[in-house]
Amino acid sequence: MADRRGWHVDKGIGVAHILTTVGLALGGIWYIAGQDNRVSQAELNIRHLEAQMERDRQSIEKKHDELRVDLRLINTKLDRLIETQNRD
Repeated sequence: MADRRGWHVDKGIGVAHILTTVGLALGGIWYIAGQDNRVSQAELNIRHLEAQMERDRQSIEKKHDELRVDLRLINTKLDRLIETQNRD
């Protein structure tokens, strides 16, 4: 009689092995699906932030242009004030 107490390789596939393999496959698919969802959400967030940054940039440019016009008006008024004081 051969000694069966040591390690041996079984040629059959048990139900536990099949269930483990199916469980790992489903877990992998679930993880990948979640990963795709997270990437999609990140892309949407990036697009939203880019749009917000563009709106902010346009607003800053508009305010900058308004300030530039206001400073030119102030400069013109100061020049006129100085000229009238020099005439007197």
